[in-house]
Amino acid sequence: MATLKMATICGHTNTVTAEAKGMETHVVIETTCPKIKKWGTDFSIPMEDIMDIQNKTLDEKRKACTLTPTCFVPTLVMNTVWMENGMISKSLVKKMGHMDIEYIE
Repeated sequence: MATLKMATICGHTNTVTAEAKGMETHVVIETTCPKIKKWGTDFSIPMEDIMDIQNKTLDEKRKACTLTPTCFVPTLVMNTVWMENGMISKSLVKKMGHMDIEYIE
C-alpha cells in the first residue's frame, strides 16, 4: 500500500492511497474538495492504464467532472499508483520526506 498527501494552492487537502490488487490498483482519496468528491474518491485503475500515457480511466473521470487544469490531484493519484507498483521508489520518497512547490513571483 502507498499513500501520499498534498495540501494544494486552492486550500484543500488530499490524501491518496493506492493498493495493487492483481491487474488493477485500487485508489481511495480522502479530500476536503467538493470537486474531487464529485470526480471520484474510490475507484480502480487497470494495469494497462498505469503503463499508458493515455490513461483511459482518468480521461473518463475528467470528462464526467471537469477539474481545473491546475489541479494536482490526478497527478497525485498517478504518483501514488506508480509508487505502489514500483515505478517510483518508496525508499526515495521516504528519504525526501516533505516535498513542496514554491511559488516565486
